[in-house]
Amino acid sequence: MNIGLFGAGNMGGALLEAIIKTGKHSIAVFDPSEEAKKHFADRTGVKFTLSSEEAAAGRNLIIIAVKPNIVPGLINTIAPVIRDSQTVILSVAAGVKTRVYTDALGAGFPIVRAMPNLPALAGEGYTGLYYKNADHIPNDIKSAITEIFSEVGETAEFAAEDYIDKLIPVTSSSPAYICMLIEAMADGAVRLGFTRAEAYRMCEQAVLGTAAYLKETGMHPAELKDRVCSPAGTTIEAVAALEEKGFRAAILDAMDKCLGKLAK
Repeated sequence: MNIGLFGAGNMGGALLEAIIKTGKHSIAVFDPSEEAKKHFADRTGVKFTLSSEEAAAGRNLIIIAVKPNIVPGLINTIAPVIRDSQTVILSVAAGVKTRVYTDALGAGFPIVRAMPNLPALAGEGYTGLYYKNADHIPNDIKSAITEIFSEVGETAEFAAEDYIDKLIPVTSSSPAYICMLIEAMADGAVRLGFTRAEAYRMCEQAVLGTAAYLKETGMHPAELKDRVCSPAGTTIEAVAALEEKGFRAAILDAMDKCLGKLAK
């Protein structure tokens, strides 16, 4: 398959690595950053094009991985090249609706909207997919998209586009919440006498190990919490303190605020 990739930043770079790893596709990349060109072109031999039109022309799949504010101008630039083609667009630009693409390319143009998250950079991401005008998207392209994102984590397909936006507070923004948890736990560990390096390492491993155990066993988080909380023990005291300080309510409120900001 012939793929054009726009944007070789964090997420675009992760997808570029995933595409290369499959060993099945030819790819051309457009990114004005000399740093990105040096990082990927020198190491992988992948072709960086001199213009966006060159990166778009004749591609089966075009991946848009640029900043959201750049998307409208980019689409208007490449529209004459792809409007009457058999191209499918895959967008990973957060918050950019499929209508931004169909307004420029036509109501029936096939668009795949993807919402990956930062852990994709470590191969442990979660990507939601929505297929607009799915009947116009060949099965081999659908399979290729699933394969590419499977290289960087797990994927799930959603039947309505609004679920892609709803993923933002759940999967895309949540690494920030988790980092705040790790940072707070590490501060507590330093307070107890551990070094900062030890504190971060043990707290990161605690989060990683807990998530891995839940995934492996399929156990409900509440059940694992109850198992850790012995009667009249230390952990239940910690849990009670978190509840008293509104830990659960704070997370729910943060997610509401996140989605509310997106709607504005």
